[in-house]
Amino acid sequence: MEKVTVDELIKLNKEDLYGKIICFPTDTVYGVGALASDESAIKKIYKMKNRSDNKPLPILCSKVSQVEEYAYISKKARTLMEKYWPGALTIILNKKEGAFDNIAEATLAFRMPDSSVSLKIIDHFSLLATTSVNTSGEKELNSVSEIEEKFSSYIDYLVIDSATFSSVASTIVDATSDTLKVIRQGNIVINEI
Repeated sequence: MEKVTVDELIKLNKEDLYGKIICFPTDTVYGVGALASDESAIKKIYKMKNRSDNKPLPILCSKVSQVEEYAYISKKARTLMEKYWPGALTIILNKKEGAFDNIAEATLAFRMPDSSVSLKIIDHFSLLATTSVNTSGEKELNSVSEIEEKFSSYIDYLVIDSATFSSVASTIVDATSDTLKVIRQGNIVINEI
């Protein structure tokens, strides 16, 4: 594991991240991520977390145009994006045909974090498949020392820029049909749109 600042990390090229896991602060918790198209690194994240294969990883984006490339955005979903992004809201959308062949599901979950560190990383490297830093079912780790102690053999780059966390997981909304469905309640409360 190499500890770096975000400015040091973005000196790397996108190709340098293939097969690698990065750990970085978001607005909610510390996250581990890999390039969204990098199947081998994503498999490492599942192994690290002991995560069930049938639980797809959400994708962090920095622009709505990135989402448009891979998923269909309904009117209601676009309204949510305009109102709550960047922020702690994950939106599940129907995947476009041919998008992310490495992901078997017919849907994709996207979030735009309200974190300058996260957005800088995504802007530089592109979409990241991410999740919290923990063994599945256990509490998220948000201190560099705890993360280092438990997961240093899995994580290639640990971004150490200081950050403030809400420590509350994002609200997840299913926007794949005409009716919005709240899957997980976080700080953002979704009323009918």
